[in-house]
Order: sequence, then C-alpha cells, then structure tokens
Amino acid sequence: MSAHVKTLPDDCRKDRRFVIALPVDVASDGRRLAFGMLENLSRGGAAVSVFPLLDIGRTYSFHLRGYGAWAGAVVRRFGVKSHGIRFHIGESDKRKLDEIIRILSPDMASYDDKDTALAVLRDPTIRAF
Repeated sequence: MSAHVKTLPDDCRKDRRFVIALPVDVASDGRRLAFGMLENLSRGGAAVSVFPLLDIGRTYSFHLRGYGAWAGAVVRRFGVKSHGIRFHIGESDKRKLDEIIRILSPDMASYDDKDTALAVLRDPTIRAF
C-alpha cells in the first residue's frame, strides 16, 4: 500500500492525509452499525468507505481494527459510499493517530527517526496539498 497526499477541490482541511487501507467498523451507542475500509487518515479526520451509508452531521465511533477507536462526525459523502469524517478528539488521541500514520505510511518510513517523522506530521505549516 502506498501513501499519497491528496485533497479534494473544495478542501479546507488543516492536516495532511495519507492513503492507508485498513478495515473499519462504525458504531453508535455501543452497537456496530456499518463496516468498510479506511481510505485515508490524518490527525484530524479520515475518509471511509462503509455500508450502509452514514448520516451527515451525526457523530459515530470509528474503530480502526487493531489500532483503536475515535469519535468523529460525518461532514460529507462523496462517491457511492465514501464519507468524510472530522474527528472530535483531543491532542492525546491525535498523537496516537500520528503514531499509526507513522507506522503504516511508507512516506513516513523515509524519515531517519521517529521524532522527525512525528514532527512533520504535526507541523501546522505543512498543509494538505
């Protein structure tokens, strides 16, 4: 799997997104409602392809199999079953996502050490492009 930094034409996100394919389960009120695949991930959000379709504006728990769960709201739908997610998480959870991205993204593997890779992920001057 290769990581690519990409944005959508009307993009206003603050964080770089990396293409990372990973199974995801979507839950609400402790119940699994949908399943699918993570399409891309950043410390602020994700794109997921799931079935059935999720409600725009609703907050769900997104379980990245083997890595943890994060709360996020569906901010839009695109394509047939893809959803844009904005995470509602604090800095501690963002740091956990940074580590997942560092581990799973080949782009981050090119850095000589963990601290440099994480600094690049957190640099607010490096936006999605």
